[in-house]
Amino acid sequence: MILLGVPVAYFWTKWRKIGRESSSLFKMGIGTIITGFGFLLLAGAAIETASSLDGKASIYWMFGAYLLHVVGELSISPVALSFITKLAPLKYASLMMGAYFMVSGVGNKVAGYVGEAAQSAGELTIFMGVLIFCVSFGLLLVLFVKKLKKLTHGADDIDPKVIIVEAE
Repeated sequence: MILLGVPVAYFWTKWRKIGRESSSLFKMGIGTIITGFGFLLLAGAAIETASSLDGKASIYWMFGAYLLHVVGELSISPVALSFITKLAPLKYASLMMGAYFMVSGVGNKVAGYVGEAAQSAGELTIFMGVLIFCVSFGLLLVLFVKKLKKLTHGADDIDPKVIIVEAE
């Protein structure tokens, strides 16, 4: 996370400077798709494990999956937290950030149930299911980003420095 934070932030800054779509919603959609492709690599590891004589897979599957998950996460979580502070009314910003972390905790609980399901459904089935879900959700977000931006009433256009000055 620490090593990739600066390159990911640099990428999104350059992306915006060349005139490409760089709204928070777009970044979160792309991050979700990237995270999904990390599960594609884990599915590859599951296939290799099932087909190998010793039941093992190369560690490179895991390195690749972690790389994609970290890049995806860096395009989702910090962007979402920033977006929440811009979108929420000032007096509710902390409450909304707490709600974000609460929902994240619920998501972690659901991930535990999915992990338990892997014992009966199999890792390949679970990894492919998560891949399909993440890529589908990310594509929907990217596809509808312009319509969703209208619902945010220009929250992406707010400068966070102005929020800090107003709060003091």
